[in-house]
Amino acid sequence: MSKKNLVRNLMSNLEEYVAAILLLIMFLVAFVNVLSRYLFKMSLAFIEEIEVNFFVWMSVLGIAIAFKRNSHLSMEFLKNMMPAKVREYLWVLGMMLSLAIFIVLIYLSSILIYNEVTLYRTSSMALDIPMWIYYVGMTLCSLVVVARILQNLKRWLV
Repeated sequence: MSKKNLVRNLMSNLEEYVAAILLLIMFLVAFVNVLSRYLFKMSLAFIEEIEVNFFVWMSVLGIAIAFKRNSHLSMEFLKNMMPAKVREYLWVLGMMLSLAIFIVLIYLSSILIYNEVTLYRTSSMALDIPMWIYYVGMTLCSLVVVARILQNLKRWLV
């Protein structure tokens, strides 16, 4: 595989790779916690913090993957009863509403990140990681969702 194809493959499947890495990290951290609990009779409290935040990021990346594959759930029974033109308009409406929701999410999380960096400066309880780092992950994952929605709309227009 050429370098150009490798980069193209990486960029076209970026969210799958990131989600797989996050899942692997979550598995390893949870496994270490289970071993710690059974071998040393103590639980590592910070593990839950990592798992919860990575799970949120993975969920948003899963939304991006579903948009990329155009495989979000729909009510097939009702959808198939409608004329093709109505189905197309409803699909576009769904894409536009999803786009609006994620743009608002990015905007609000950007305000939250700004406030965390400049005003609040709060840290996570267990690991003492600045909270804005977790929020940046959510914002970046939401940007990937917006990119996939725009790709779907571009394919529809062309």
